[in-house]
Amino acid sequence: MRITENILSEKYLYNQNRINEKKLKIQTQLTNNSKLDKLSDNLGDSLDAINLDSQLRRIETFQKNIVNAKDYLSATISSLDNVADEAQKIINQVINSDNPLNAINFSTITQSVKGSLQAIVQSLNEKRNGMYIFGGTDFSDEPWEIDANGRAIRTSTSVTGEIKVQLTQNIKDTMNVTGDKIENTDLIDTINDILDSLEAGTVPDDTLKERLTNAYNSIVNLQSLNGDKFNRLDDIDILLDKQLTDTQDLISKKQDVDPAELAVELQYQDYLLQLSYKLASTILPKSILDYL
Repeated sequence: MRITENILSEKYLYNQNRINEKKLKIQTQLTNNSKLDKLSDNLGDSLDAINLDSQLRRIETFQKNIVNAKDYLSATISSLDNVADEAQKIINQVINSDNPLNAINFSTITQSVKGSLQAIVQSLNEKRNGMYIFGGTDFSDEPWEIDANGRAIRTSTSVTGEIKVQLTQNIKDTMNVTGDKIENTDLIDTINDILDSLEAGTVPDDTLKERLTNAYNSIVNLQSLNGDKFNRLDDIDILLDKQLTDTQDLISKKQDVDPAELAVELQYQDYLLQLSYKLASTILPKSILDYL
C-alpha cells in the first residue's frame, strides 16, 4: 500500500484529536466529579446510576413523609395529654362531690367540670397545617363545640377519615387519630351526663364514676398507641437513613472519580500530546522522497 503525505497527515491529526478528546473528557470528569458525563460513556453504570438516583429520590420522599407524620403525631399526643389532664381533674371533682361537706359547693364543682370540658373540646379541635387533628378528613368545621347548655356536641358530619402516608416502599400507615376513636372512649358523653347529674343537685353515681374512669383509661391507651407509633417512625427513619447512605455510596462508586488518578492520566495524555507535536515537527515537513 502506498503511503502518501496525506495519509501521514490524516493519521497524525486523527491521533492528536483522540488525545485532545481524552484530555477534554478527563478535564470534564474532574470538573463535574463524575465519570458519567454522557450515557454512552458507560451504558451499564449509567443505567445503574439512574436507577439508584431514582431510589435515592424515593427514600428522601419517604423521609419527608415521616417528618410530617411525626409532626402530626406530636400534635396529637400533646392534645391527648391535655385531654387526659382535664379528665383527671374531672375525676377529682367527682370524687369531691361525693363528700357531704361539698354539698354546698355543687355550683363551683359544676363550673369547674364545665371549664375542663371546654378545655377538652379546645384540645380536640386543635389544627395542624390547616387540618383538624381529630376531624378525620373533613377540615371544613370544628369537630366539636360547646352548646348553650354547656354540653359538648359533635358538629362535623364525619370524623372517620384516615390520613395515610407512605413510609417505605411497602409500608403505608395512618398518621391521624380519627374522631370516632375519641367518641368510642365515651369521654364526652360521660362528662355531659355528669354535668346533668351535678346540675340536678345529685352526686354522680358509681356507674358514672366507672364510665369516667374507663374513658380516662381509654384516652391514656390512645396516648400509648400514638407514642408507640411515634417510636416506630423513629425506627423506620433510622433504617431509611442507612438505606440513603448505602445508596449514596453505590452511586458514588458508579460515577465519582478519583481526582489523583485522573490527574496522573491527564499528565500522561498531555505528555503524549507534546510528544505528538515533536514527532509532527520532525516527520510532516519531510516528503515521501526523504524516506526512500
